[in-house]
Amino acid sequence: MLDTSLNNILLNNDLLNIADALPDNNSSDYSIASDFIIYSEAKTAFDSLPPVIQTALMQKKRIVCIANNPSIDTSNLDTLLESTDLLVLFNHFVHADYFATHPLISQLPKLLFFRQIGDSNLHFGLPPRSNNLSGIYEMSKRAPLGILLSNQPYQFPHLNDDLTAHDGPVTESRALTIPEELVDLLHDNNQCGVLSEHHPVVADYPYFSDIHSSASSSGFLLYRLLLAARIHVQRLQNSVFPLEMLMVGFNDENKTEHFWSGHNWAFERQEMAKAPAGVQIIRQY
Repeated sequence: MLDTSLNNILLNNDLLNIADALPDNNSSDYSIASDFIIYSEAKTAFDSLPPVIQTALMQKKRIVCIANNPSIDTSNLDTLLESTDLLVLFNHFVHADYFATHPLISQLPKLLFFRQIGDSNLHFGLPPRSNNLSGIYEMSKRAPLGILLSNQPYQFPHLNDDLTAHDGPVTESRALTIPEELVDLLHDNNQCGVLSEHHPVVADYPYFSDIHSSASSSGFLLYRLLLAARIHVQRLQNSVFPLEMLMVGFNDENKTEHFWSGHNWAFERQEMAKAPAGVQIIRQY
């Protein structure tokens, strides 16, 4: 398996010149690294994205991943975000109205990622769990919108399918079923896809064998996926520079309310501390 080599290339600070990150061309590993790692695994990452997002990546200059972190303020986002950005949001994301209705931000293409809850038929951020469905529907009318669901397609579960319903008390603002306007989107292969938590981009991830459903966090999985996908975009565009990435609100210390023990936070912090050129990480505000 060559995923470790791919990760070395993704993290190499000379990524702007990918050839410099490969083994010496006199070595026996050179043709494998160049032909398979760059042209196959990076393409696999790109192909894992919904086609509508693939198209958007070819038209934008920066990927901005925004953590589900309540300390992020919209005034911060007003300063950070630009018209050439593609946004990535996670689960029951923060500031849904802002992303759906802001004059500039609502016009930016968006990728939404919803993580499967254990091995159940539920996903965080979708009914019957807490969700931003009204905001998602507004987003879908204003700009290209892609959705990735971890491990399996949305199963259209009901409230009685949620064995841990006490984790998310029902309020008046929470939709319990998918409205008809969004059903077609979830069935549209151009806009919606499934991403395995065991995708090759996290093949080196040290899971905890004693914790059920241990896996990488949503943010880290998409971080690795998009690092690889931008290599493929760079090749398609024959660009000197890869797409920039901005990671907003991904903490490296225990300041948020809950860090699930099934994610290997130490590994993720270690890896993100080695972010390659062109990747900026803004942590706690």
